[in-house]
Amino acid sequence: MKPIFAPGADHPAPASVPAAGTERLSVRVEGLRLDAEVGVYASERGRKQPITVSLEAEVASEAVHPGADLGHAVNYAALAETVRQVVGRQHHELLEDLAQNLADRMFADPRIVRIALKIDKLTALDDAASVGVSYERWR
Repeated sequence: MKPIFAPGADHPAPASVPAAGTERLSVRVEGLRLDAEVGVYASERGRKQPITVSLEAEVASEAVHPGADLGHAVNYAALAETVRQVVGRQHHELLEDLAQNLADRMFADPRIVRIALKIDKLTALDDAASVGVSYERWR
């Protein structure tokens, strides 16, 4: 039986699928726990709330094989420290704004070609484990 869809001359592979012989590498930080000043309600001003930040940073093809040189790698510890700095710098009205600020800072590194962020407030609703936003940006 002939497959319904097979990439080829008549049906090229979708753009999101890398060409044969190429590679993708992402650096991840999952569930980074922080206390953040975030929220629009008066009760959320001047106090910190627990949040978690998870991120996945896809790196450019030239940074896929950094060798043993940490200076050439997209470093997960440096990404986590960037998150800590951005979160701790100021009060953030909305999680959406915080996500955009984080993406702006991550994209200061030209080796990052895509960033996916998930930010959760852990105590916003009494009857929910968390509430939050997911945000993705690419070059």
